[in-house]
Amino acid sequence: MKETKDIILATAYKMFLNNNYEAVTINSIIKEAGITKGGIYHHYSSKEELFKAVIDKYVINAKTHSAVEFLSLNEMIEYTIKEAENHIQKKTKNNDCDQILPAQHISLFMAAFKYYPGFTKIGSISYRYEVEKWRSIIEMAIKNGEIRNDLDSEIAAINFLTVGTNVVINALLGGSIEYAITMYAKQLRELYKCIKV
Repeated sequence: MKETKDIILATAYKMFLNNNYEAVTINSIIKEAGITKGGIYHHYSSKEELFKAVIDKYVINAKTHSAVEFLSLNEMIEYTIKEAENHIQKKTKNNDCDQILPAQHISLFMAAFKYYPGFTKIGSISYRYEVEKWRSIIEMAIKNGEIRNDLDSEIAAINFLTVGTNVVINALLGGSIEYAITMYAKQLRELYKCIKV
């Protein structure tokens, strides 16, 4: 039973990722997943409910990080880079990497604002959580003398987060997600070099 639900979710995710919301139908998901109409309706009552489940699993839960304690800002940066690299290796191993471009993820994320009731609030809470996580480690790094003490910790946190949005631009310009991740690592490390003592 769980396997069927996983197949439905994975199929719907790829279809919503590669097509706009309006273009994806329950029938197209059924055909692509190789399941029956009853199989899909046993788990999801509508396309809207299925889309919400896709966003919950692949957008919201994918952004939830475990509470890892860091001893320095540099340690957090290196951990963040390693996590991005591991994510890409996993996608490459599953042959998903060519199909899953950052621009498609942004498109899916934007569709959530339109088709997922309450997503604006969820997205705002998630973003504030990420800013706070970076701000907290930056303040610790200032206190420990790791980085300059004249920084606005919130602005610095937003700057580090903004580097992540450049993954989309780098993937489009460089033509590959591997190039984008390489540039992501270089940008994070360069930003760190600019502020370290």
